Amino acid sequence: MKTITKLALVACFFTLTTNSIAQVKTKKTASKDFLGCSTPDPIGSFAFDTAKPTRGMADNNFLWDNGKSINVKILSGSKALKDKVKKYASEWMKYANIKFNFIEQGDAQIRIYMGDKKGDYGHVTMGLGVQCLRRDPNDFTMHFDTTDLVTDKSLKRTVLHEFGHALGLIHEHMSPVSGIQWDSAAVYARKGMMGWSKEMTNYQLFRKYNVSYTNGTQYDPKSIMHYPISPWETKNRYYVDWNDELSEGDKTLIAALYPKNERVNKVPRVIISNVGETMIENNVTKGGISIYPSFTINCADKPADIYYVSFLLDENEQFIPTQSNTYNVNNFAGCVKSIKLPMNKSEVLNKGKKNFEIFIPASELPSSVSGKKVKILFRIFLVQDNEFKPLFDSFSNNSVIVNKL
Repeated sequence: MKTITKLALVACFFTLTTNSIAQVKTKKTASKDFLGCSTPDPIGSFAFDTAKPTRGMADNNFLWDNGKSINVKILSGSKALKDKVKKYASEWMKYANIKFNFIEQGDAQIRIYMGDKKGDYGHVTMGLGVQCLRRDPNDFTMHFDTTDLVTDKSLKRTVLHEFGHALGLIHEHMSPVSGIQWDSAAVYARKGMMGWSKEMTNYQLFRKYNVSYTNGTQYDPKSIMHYPISPWETKNRYYVDWNDELSEGDKTLIAALYPKNERVNKVPRVIISNVGETMIENNVTKGGISIYPSFTINCADKPADIYYVSFLLDENEQFIPTQSNTYNVNNFAGCVKSIKLPMNKSEVLNKGKKNFEIFIPASELPSSVSGKKVKILFRIFLVQDNEFKPLFDSFSNNSVIVNKL
């Protein structure tokens, strides 16, 4: 591995590895005082500027194809409720070159469950834009907690907000140019009384995106993607009321992201779908551990530099220190494999037959794992200018006992 790449990996994984397992496995919940949106936001270090200076925030790497017709299926709820969801969601189509095709039968990219909380979920879109394609096709990709949606106004703003995520928009209050002066002590105390942990408060409110996520735009406090802010939450009594409609900034941004004509300044849009189990096996023939992730991956608009990163985990799902010079990611046992993903070509990995392997020789395994169970955390990163953007995480469902070293 080249020195510059290794240094970049260290810088990236210094922050990403310490909390990776918790981030992958933890569901985020919110209280009834303010039922926050649990949509996973980008954790990475960069995005791209593809929209003209307008307003709003988006992750351009997860946009749908421009002009795409997206099938949407509402899995539950009364006809009256379904009709309202269709009506409110369709607001976006007035400004974006995109179509929501609501269907009753057949396959749908967006699948909506409506009811009281399903597990730990409140209102949530399972990933931004095309990230929903990673979900099991038998599971929902969007969830509305109808016990919280007691008025048409609350239903409308929630539908607009979540469908904004479904188109690739992200939370406006996390804009690095917002200038919000949070009173963190007061917010931690109040949210703690509501059942929010400090980590959840940080995740939902205090994190800041990289400036490139702004698409070169201004901060838009009227955006439908902005959380409400009470005066007691800020040091200068700044507040933002509930936003119930698309702002002018929302309309302008979505029109720039999904223009009537062709997009300009295109970026790699990596689409991961058809996700299966990541398997780990003892490979007696080759003498080591073989890893077989399973998914379909393709890239639109521009070729992409992709890193497949596998971390070895112990039986307690902790990263394993290593002194190997080759199979070492930030001093943890693991393997990095880089590929150049061509544009508009699908790679189908380990579906039906094994056609892609990540291998770690036994001679490179830490002696501490000899005769013990290990698992794998597999991650996919998009690489641009020595910065790493996490695209996908998967744990191996099985573990193996490492042969005596």
